[in-house]
Amino acid sequence: MSAACLTVGDGALYLSLAWCLPGMSLADLDATWSASRFQTETNFSLRQACENEFSSFLCDGIMVSMDTMKEPLTLEARIQAHYEELPPAEKRLGDLLLGFPGDIATYSAGELAEAAGTSRAAASRFFQRLGYKDFNEVRLQVREAKRWGSPVYLSSASRASGRGEGKSVASQSVADHLEQEIHNLTLSLEAIRPDTLRDVVDAMAGARRVHVVGFRNSRMLALYLQRQLLLLRSDVLLLPQSAQTLGEDMVDIGEGDVVVMIGMRRRVGVVTRIMEISQAQGAKVLLITDPSATQTARLATWTLTCQVRSPSLLDSYAAAMSVLNLLCSILFQRAMSEGFERLRRVETLHDELDELDAFAWLTNQPDSEE
Repeated sequence: MSAACLTVGDGALYLSLAWCLPGMSLADLDATWSASRFQTETNFSLRQACENEFSSFLCDGIMVSMDTMKEPLTLEARIQAHYEELPPAEKRLGDLLLGFPGDIATYSAGELAEAAGTSRAAASRFFQRLGYKDFNEVRLQVREAKRWGSPVYLSSASRASGRGEGKSVASQSVADHLEQEIHNLTLSLEAIRPDTLRDVVDAMAGARRVHVVGFRNSRMLALYLQRQLLLLRSDVLLLPQSAQTLGEDMVDIGEGDVVVMIGMRRRVGVVTRIMEISQAQGAKVLLITDPSATQTARLATWTLTCQVRSPSLLDSYAAAMSVLNLLCSILFQRAMSEGFERLRRVETLHDELDELDAFAWLTNQPDSEE
């Protein structure tokens, strides 16, 4: 269980810890807290500190102990942990580095600040806020990640958006687009933990009902997933219904249900309320989102993060579609016999309703001359 899963209702202020180190297990948090000087000074166990609301001690103790951890938090994890509190000037730099953290190894702090449209002072405050002593400490961590061949750190914003000499704008645009799409697909799929994927598919297969939710651009992703799931199982609902309010549909969400919230960036405010209410009514929540959903992800049972960057002003949802396709494919493999039987019944109904003109082109061709 992660720290984010426990709330004040459990008798502990673990949200303070989740703010510092989202996603850490309780065992990791206990070990880190025990190694901190604050534990020595207070002689409190982790739970005692939480119950006594020593939130500042907890956060400071965890952050101080990060230097002694075997695997310090990555740059992206630190940015995501602090993202919601960043002022606009620092958030622009955070957005730049979430897409291309490897650029730190080759650019100065001033150059990164200029690329993000912010000041050097804001950049300095940004890295200190993330818990780094100075910019050199960040650069060393990133260089080590590049040395290990992490695709996250091997990419570059300049390479993804630059124009090669002697190439037409169109051909270079295609090359840039392809490079970014491959980058997005690689990061999104490699970030999925096999155990998380297994748990999600098991839950979707055994759920009483699956509710798929999406607004704005996420709506078309939600519609795609809902229609694919309907080929494999019954009781898959799309929310919100066209031109309808949500209350009538959410009243039936409860124990044994899975809510799939697709929330790509520029989310509407009701997304968090739907997730909170669904959890409170006993449902499990899968959030499919982009890297900016740091706070929203804490409300989910599972989170699958999809990269959406593109060389243009428009986000790309190719990686998100691939992740949705992967979920459906594994769900079909898990219950292949039931899935095939349902597909056969669907195809029979298509034939009886004469819905699809799959072979119309054969009958509409002019007679060939002999």
